[in-house]
Parts: sequence; C-alpha cells; structure tokens
Amino acid sequence: MFLIGGRAAEGQARRRRVAPLRAILLWALVVAPFLTWGLPDRRADDLLFGGQPPWPATRLAAQEDLRRLRESVTGADADLNPLTQRDRIVELTADDAARAEILRRYRLFSRQPDEMIIFRALQRMAPRQGDFDPCLYQYGGVYIYSVGALLAAGGALGLLHLTRDIGFYLEQPEQFARFYVAARLVSLFFGGLALLAVFRLAARAGGRRAGWVAMLCAGWSPVFLTAVVEAKPHLPSACWLLWAISAALDYRGRGRWSDALRLGVLGGLAFGYVLTGAVAILLWPALLWSSRATVGVRRWRHLALAGIVLLAVYMLANPYVLYNFLTGHGALGSNLTNSLAMYTGQAARAPEGLRRTLQLLGEAGGWGLPVAGSVGLVYLFRRHRGATAVATASGAGMLALAALLGAGKPAEFARFLVLPVLLLSCSAGAVTQALLRWRPWLGALAAVAVLVLMPTPAYIRALATDLRGEHESRYQAGRYLARHMTLADDVAILQEPAPYAVPPLDFARRRVYWLPPQPPGVVLSAELPDWLVFTADDARVWQGAWWERYYELNARFAADGMLSRITWANKPVFVYRRSGTAESASGLE
Repeated sequence: MFLIGGRAAEGQARRRRVAPLRAILLWALVVAPFLTWGLPDRRADDLLFGGQPPWPATRLAAQEDLRRLRESVTGADADLNPLTQRDRIVELTADDAARAEILRRYRLFSRQPDEMIIFRALQRMAPRQGDFDPCLYQYGGVYIYSVGALLAAGGALGLLHLTRDIGFYLEQPEQFARFYVAARLVSLFFGGLALLAVFRLAARAGGRRAGWVAMLCAGWSPVFLTAVVEAKPHLPSACWLLWAISAALDYRGRGRWSDALRLGVLGGLAFGYVLTGAVAILLWPALLWSSRATVGVRRWRHLALAGIVLLAVYMLANPYVLYNFLTGHGALGSNLTNSLAMYTGQAARAPEGLRRTLQLLGEAGGWGLPVAGSVGLVYLFRRHRGATAVATASGAGMLALAALLGAGKPAEFARFLVLPVLLLSCSAGAVTQALLRWRPWLGALAAVAVLVLMPTPAYIRALATDLRGEHESRYQAGRYLARHMTLADDVAILQEPAPYAVPPLDFARRRVYWLPPQPPGVVLSAELPDWLVFTADDARVWQGAWWERYYELNARFAADGMLSRITWANKPVFVYRRSGTAESASGLE
C-alpha cells in the first residue's frame, strides 16, 4: 500500500513538472502559424511590373549584386548604394540598374526591416574557403551561425533548396521565404525556453501559481509575441539572461563553483547573441552587494572565474571581432559606425529617452503589467532584498540603456524591453500569488486586469491580416495606387523602397522619387511628383515636414481601433496627392 501511495505521489510530482512544458508546447503550436507573416512571394507581381511579365533573374542583375556584396569591405548591414544627398530630390528609377536594385528587395526582403541582414551576413561567408566572418557584429556570430546551421539542416533534409545561384530565389521568392521561417523558428524555440525560465523564476519567488500567472502574462505580452515571430537575436539573448539570473540565484544560495561556471557560460551566451546582452555583467556587482556580509576570497575567486568564462564564451561565439580588431579589417569599423550612428547624441537627451521608454513599456506589456510588476518588486524587495536585487539587476540595466538611447525612437525600439517585460511578469506573478492567498477575488481581478490591459488583440489582428494578404495595408495601398494613377504620374516616397516601408508599385516602368528630410534649395510645386506614399504608425511622425504645404491626404490604409505599433505586420500606409491635382481626402479607407 505504501508502494502504491509512493508511486501515486511520484506520478503527481511528474505531472506537476511536465504541466508547464505542455502549456508551453500548446502556446508554441498556437503561435507557429504566425511565423509566415510578411514573407516574399509573387503575389504583388502585377503591381511591381505593371501587369507585364516579371523581369528574369538576368535582368535583375542578381549575381552582380552578390559579387559586390562579397567584395565589399563594409559591414553586412551597410547599404551598398546609400542615399547621401539629404537636401535633394533624387530619382530612384533613373535606369534599369536602379530599378533592378529596388525589385530585388521586393523579391527577397520580408516586411521586417532587420531580418534580411542575417542572410546578407550568411551570403558574405565562404565556408569552403574557411571564411566564416559574418561582417555583422552587433548581432552575435553564434546567432548567425545557429541560423546558418538550421538552414544547412533544412537543406540536408530536403525542406529547403540551398544554392549559390541567387537568381533562383529571385524567380522563386517562395523558396527564399522558407529561410525566414527557419530563422524565426529559432526565435520561437527560445520563446518557449524563456517562458520556462519565467515560470521557474516566478515559482521560486512566490510558488507555482505565481509561475503560471507570470508565464501567462509573458506569453500574452505584445513585445514577446512580436519577438517570437521575428528573426532577431534580442529574444534569444533575453532568454539566456533569464537562465543566467537563475544561475546567479543558485550561486547566491549555494555558493558552488559549478553554479558560478554556469553563470559565466549563460551570461557569455546572452552577450554573444547580441551586444545588449552585456547587461549580464551587472549580475556580478549585484551578487557581491547582496551577499556582502559573507563575501570571502573563495567567492571572489568563483566570480572572477565566472567573469573570465563570460568573456571566453563571447570570444568563442564571435571570433572575428578580435581578429578584425587586430588586423584592422574594415568591416568591423563599418559595422560599429553604422550602429553608433543610430545613437549618436542620444545620451544628452536622456530625460526624453526615459519618457519614450516608459511609453514603450506601456505598449510592450500594457499599462497593467508595469504597475503590477512594480508593486511586486516592492513586495519582493521587502521580503527578499538580496535575491530581488540579483534578479532585477540586468533588467534595470536594460531599462537604463533604453532610456539613454530611446529619445525619438520608433515603437520597434521596444525590442530592448523584452527582458524587463519578462521580469515584470515574474514579479507580477509573485504579488498576484500573495493577493490570492489574502483575498482570492482580488488576486484573480489583478491578474485579469493585467491581461485585459495588454493591447495584444491588435497585434494578433495585425498578424492575421498580414497572413491573409488580401487586406494587408501595403498591398491594399499598392492596388489603390495602381487603380488611381496613370502611367504618366510620378510618385514620391520618404523611405528607401522596400516591402516593409513602401507599397508595391510599378517600379519597372514608373518614375519614383525620394523626398529628402531637408527642403531642397528651390521647390516648384508643379514639378513635384503627383503622389506621395509612406508607411508609419501615425501621419504625425512627419508633422512639420517641408513637403506638407504641397500635398494633401488622399487615402490611408490602417486597421481601426488600437494600433499594433511594435510589429511591422499590417503597418498603416498614407497616400497623399499634390495639392490642386484632384479633390483631396477622396479615398479614406
């Protein structure tokens, strides 16, 4: 009888351990279909080529573009043909070579602007010649290599068609689209692993119910859902940081060198996946502060070893950073220059950056999560001061980094807030568990309020609309322009033409111009392009622009209600017409 009872208890314990894994698997199965949003295909060919036969790969000059990429000494994220005239209207379709450059983007790029640089980095490599330099260093080499390994495995299994003939993918973009799905599977995998870490951290702080609430909040948050369906390294890095925090807490409690070694490895992986993972370093001073009364030579030695391991793991994950630094290879300098250019002068605008970070935090997790999470942090800090300091150090560092760099940044900058949102989910779970013990109805109400206040339905709707394609905003705008423009009409754009920024237009025949941010020296209204189109969360992004006096809103394509600002799926598109050419505001949709 005792044996039967022991087996029952053992089976119950096993079910309790497996239950979170089953929930995560179910979550992954629900999310997986959204991995195919915004992929390149031939659906817009009639818009891109004006109803004429699509250009063959030879006319698109694919191999020449690839040759230039491999011979370039710039970073993989550098534009080989950038727009440098900031105060001149530039014709982007002056000849076939310029048109081909644009059309290649609509054949190969997704509607997420940062994803293609992963494949550009892979294209730069020459594995048969022993060259594995990705020429991309803000994204860690280990991340790029993991995507490359998955593509190689998919090719070996016959799931992907791998060839050096880029023309094959230009004529069959659906084949290249599978590469994006494979890369996004990496994000989905780490999303599940991150949810498991959230469950364990929250359960450690407040019990299993806290773990369940935390996992539900994290898995439902907009920034997390956006991250798991994009091929970017920020979520994998945040996942490694969560497990590094768990290792730090283990070391704080047990003082074992094996936990310190695990901390170094996991922190190195977080740093190795993307540069912002460097906030893992804050775990070291947090550990020393939280256990300052018992710090001895042994603990200093363990943490020093863990720090050395972190640096070693980073260098192993990014071997070409040190190599290029020592040899003076131009790609490293180019890549760092491109990255720093986005944040030059941002620190001087830190108050504005802090306000922007708080706005994005509300978008990333809904306003209920920061409130409940902050209350939870106060509750945990009063009960477990040292452990809470260790658990929150990296998240606080990431928030500080976002505040320093966030002034004027668009909503997709919320990728910096993945880790803070996950940690706030943990503390929200802990305080919810405390409320459930005190007043069950109050705890349940708090949990429901956090979830209801998240703008997640708008994100799901945006992804679903993008998946269906027919009503996707950029495709709708492209069809609208095709119906209302004559072939003699010119069109102006504000962003470099790519599927995430500009609707599909007849780039093969139509004259397309870029309007610079600075007003040209002489502007003649009659000589400006007839139409203007751009993608933005809100038309007010361009409020005060010099061209506003010459154009009036003609049509807009955006979902009603809440906007899904962080994701690039189904972004709002605004179509303007030059004043006086036709009745304005005639096609608001």
